[in-house]
Amino acid sequence: MATNLTPWSIALGALASAMQFQLPGPVDKTVAMLADAASPVALFTIGAVLARSQMNQHEQVPARDYVPVALAKLLVHPLLVWAVGTAAMALGVPLTPFSLTVLVLLAALPSASNVSLLAEKFGANNGRVARIILVSTALAFVSFSAAVALLT
Repeated sequence: MATNLTPWSIALGALASAMQFQLPGPVDKTVAMLADAASPVALFTIGAVLARSQMNQHEQVPARDYVPVALAKLLVHPLLVWAVGTAAMALGVPLTPFSLTVLVLLAALPSASNVSLLAEKFGANNGRVARIILVSTALAFVSFSAAVALLT
């Protein structure tokens, strides 16, 4: 884990934020442009991964290999967050109902596209991961709207 840059970058980002560190103007502008490009690049990457996995496979991947995981992410994950948050509030943890709503809605979002990049880096089945992201994103149009309607 010590060689994984993700926790280190999170820790350094938190430290920079706590210290209210500001980048010099031109560097800050460059970083802002890179941040603006992150989502389109992630979507392009997922498309490329799906295309590559389709070309490398000689047979169709059955939906049972990825749809249940996407459904669990969209339905089970927010329910678990809600259950744990409700239990924590009952035990006296200072969690407001609004904070719990935010946490549940975050859990109801589709799988993040950066998971595909991590799967690629660590040699996981990236084609399956990309399909899970694609399906959870498509289904989230309905499930996330339902979660918002139930929670507000």
